[in-house]
Amino acid sequence: MEPATKKSKMVNNKFKHNKKKYFQQSKKQFLQAGQRGFLVTCNMNEKACVRECYNLLNHYADELYGPEAASKQDTDADAVKDGGGDADSDDVDAAVAKCREIFEKRKLRFQNVDTGTTNCIFIRTQLEDPLALGKHIVEDITTTGKAMSRFVLRMVPIEAVCRSNMPDIINTAGALFDKHFLKEPTTYGIIFNHRFNNQIKRDPIIKELAEMVNSKNIGNKVDLQNAKKSIVVEVLRGFCLLSVIDNYLEFKRYNLSELANANGQKTNAEGEAKSNESDEQKEDKESEAQDDEPETPAENSTKSNESVVAAK
Repeated sequence: MEPATKKSKMVNNKFKHNKKKYFQQSKKQFLQAGQRGFLVTCNMNEKACVRECYNLLNHYADELYGPEAASKQDTDADAVKDGGGDADSDDVDAAVAKCREIFEKRKLRFQNVDTGTTNCIFIRTQLEDPLALGKHIVEDITTTGKAMSRFVLRMVPIEAVCRSNMPDIINTAGALFDKHFLKEPTTYGIIFNHRFNNQIKRDPIIKELAEMVNSKNIGNKVDLQNAKKSIVVEVLRGFCLLSVIDNYLEFKRYNLSELANANGQKTNAEGEAKSNESDEQKEDKESEAQDDEPETPAENSTKSNESVVAAK
């Protein structure tokens, strides 16, 4: 039987060997130039908001594009797991390290990345066109009146991310404007917001972007109230998020809760109008029924008495 001191040393050595595994920090992914996805604002509960974003985006993406297919990285990771069943501890550690590396490199359809700003979440996507998915989401919420979210406020599709300096913004916006403003004349508006960045000023960037849009097609006109296309410029610290969205103002600036409430108010108003119409119809029918009722004998006698008195 081994002495207690030797056992304690063995236990201590074991925990020292695995100590760094317990204190490993998770590798965060950060917002970078060249990404695309969805800018989401929330009301203080960011973890719950991220969970809702995953549920919401995956639900509608499955409807629009079908379920996400298993990638090659996932199959490789499964093969590594299955092959490391009866191996030594060193082989198991190597397999775990390889598995972790594979999972870090895999490309998910939606992935949360850190923006460095409070109540602002960016969900990176591998989809080629986030505008199509964003439009599908707001149209469904407008039709059904169900937002399917509690913490998500706005969910704005973003086509491009670049550095927040004027040359990069102009170059990135030029590629977007070729796609949206070159062919047919339309009305547009520019919506500018900035957070934790005072270097990019509102007036110069709006002036530059407006001149660029007008240069693409001379028929393009500014309409701040009912613009068919809205140029969304969101500056977050050192990055600028750009997108050109159709009917952005009509869809309440992609505020999901307002879209659901507007639909609920509309249905309530329609229900009240129908109830008022039915009440009026009931009243009309009752009045017609009263006019068509036959006279009773008592009423006839009183009328004859009144006529006799009048004759006298």
